[in-house]
Amino acid sequence: MPSNFTRRLLAALAAAALVRGAAAQTPAPRTPPAPTPTAVAAKTNAAPASATPTAQAKTEGRALLARIVEAYGGKERVARVRDVQTRGEVSAKTPQGDMNMELQSAIVFPDRISQQIDAPFGRVVMVATPAGAFVAGPNGSQELPASMRDELLRQVQRIPFFLAQKADDPGLAVSVSGTEKIGDVETKILEVRYQSVAVRWFVDPKSGRILRAAHSATTPQGEASIVADYSDFRPVDGFPVAFHMDVTTNGEKDQALSLEECRINAGVDPKMFEKPVVPTPVATAKP
Repeated sequence: MPSNFTRRLLAALAAAALVRGAAAQTPAPRTPPAPTPTAVAAKTNAAPASATPTAQAKTEGRALLARIVEAYGGKERVARVRDVQTRGEVSAKTPQGDMNMELQSAIVFPDRISQQIDAPFGRVVMVATPAGAFVAGPNGSQELPASMRDELLRQVQRIPFFLAQKADDPGLAVSVSGTEKIGDVETKILEVRYQSVAVRWFVDPKSGRILRAAHSATTPQGEASIVADYSDFRPVDGFPVAFHMDVTTNGEKDQALSLEECRINAGVDPKMFEKPVVPTPVATAKP
């Protein structure tokens, strides 16, 4: 079975860095808590997390969301996105020191994700679907608890492609809560909520790009506040994709993800979401 360290590492990666795919620029908190990590709230010109959005904030939020959708090529183009696959390298701080790992991720909207990590301790695969979740490694496979499965599926649904597809859904709530300067860009802070998903995006209003995102994730150690900064945007099938992401967890920078490849609508083999079958030992007859 995977060690406790391996499970902690996988949980942290899943919560923060594995599902950035073609939108490569999201995260988000659970509801009911508002998506306001302490480290972010302390330095942003944002309204208090508990403040009820005004009508003007909601109107501005809709306009900003429309700008994001426009940057993706419009509603019809966004609606055609079915799956995203990425390949790259993630560097993470661990109790055993800094560790570099090869990472592959496959996402099928709205609720399937498969992640493969090639680390010094071997290859580990983690999968989540509505039916369940598991992690499989050199020492066998193990079911993941429902809380981790739900967190992984929330990550899928926080990806901008998915939320952009819900732009006209009355269940999607958006509002602008303030501004923050990231580098030379004065971003607008967009609060987004959809069902059990909530995300705070820091958006360049001119380009429609999401330059930073913040969320709280459920981990085996409890709730963690995560901030992700996106850079190195490149066009993939006409979509702007961030090929680099720096992740800060509870105020400490602990992960960096650099993509080498991103594919959109390339089709994902359904077998990627199937649990490996362990052969049953066959008793041999005694001579």
